[in-house]
Amino acid sequence: MKKNILYSLLSLTAFVSLLFLYSCLKNNEYYTDFSKITPSIQLPLAANNLNNPVTFSFTTSNIPDTIPVYVNVASISPLNTPVTATLGLDTGYLNQYNQANGTNYELLPDSVYTISSWDITVPAGQRLAYSNLIIYTTKMDASHNYVLPITIVKSSLPIENWNHLLLNIVAKNQYDGVYDYRGRVVDPNRPQLSNDFNQYAGSTSVYLITAGPTSVVQYWPDVSANAIPLWNTNNNAISYYGSAAPVYTIDPNTNQITSITNAYLNPPNNRSITINTAVNNYYDPATKTIYASFIMSQPGYQDVTVYDTLTYLGPRP
Repeated sequence: MKKNILYSLLSLTAFVSLLFLYSCLKNNEYYTDFSKITPSIQLPLAANNLNNPVTFSFTTSNIPDTIPVYVNVASISPLNTPVTATLGLDTGYLNQYNQANGTNYELLPDSVYTISSWDITVPAGQRLAYSNLIIYTTKMDASHNYVLPITIVKSSLPIENWNHLLLNIVAKNQYDGVYDYRGRVVDPNRPQLSNDFNQYAGSTSVYLITAGPTSVVQYWPDVSANAIPLWNTNNNAISYYGSAAPVYTIDPNTNQITSITNAYLNPPNNRSITINTAVNNYYDPATKTIYASFIMSQPGYQDVTVYDTLTYLGPRP
């Protein structure tokens, strides 16, 4: 998480530095006199992301996480007087963004966060100041896609259009990450596809993405987002079961996998996924490996059985 914040702050610094470059332009035929531009205030992280959502992912922990929310004085040179700004929620813009982009971001509940102050003062001679947003990940429902929409509601300077900061706050559970994907499929309908996963010529990495406090959904980035990939015995014709995304739910007390379901609630092919109770389905915390098997059922076809071995490689990008 620290890398994400560092990257955002470095991007913010680069953006602010760009403002400074204006004063370095030489007086030629393309010269613009920026000295006549009125100083203004903005949310630099919103400017750097063109008022689009900025994602911050946190691993669920009893220790709160912090995001600094900056304001920036956009001017040719630092001002010799303090600048004040008051932040607030921008729910109208969040609703507008959802409607315009077909997204379903939800407003982050106020029980999940606190802010050190909604009022910020940029001291004379400086450009940046910030408030700390404190996130309590243990109070988040990890299955929801939350956004905290922040805006500058008033300031002693004119407020720029870069004033819609959509902080997409994501809580990752302990099983979230990139995994090495191995195993076997038994498909009586297409025996030529009954093969080992590790014979696939491409990447064998999958994402397990938080779908609840102790649940993760399998995502295959190289074939199809929510699908189970397959290939023929010649290892040259990729196929896959579409509308099939297994969701693994793990009991953190026993490390047993208690259920495996399909992320598609109503798949177009009516394909269901259930845990294979004939084998031991569990998570090994010592090696961070998931051993699981599930049965896919579809009307008109014989059941397909999948055996998974998923070993943790690292955090998702």
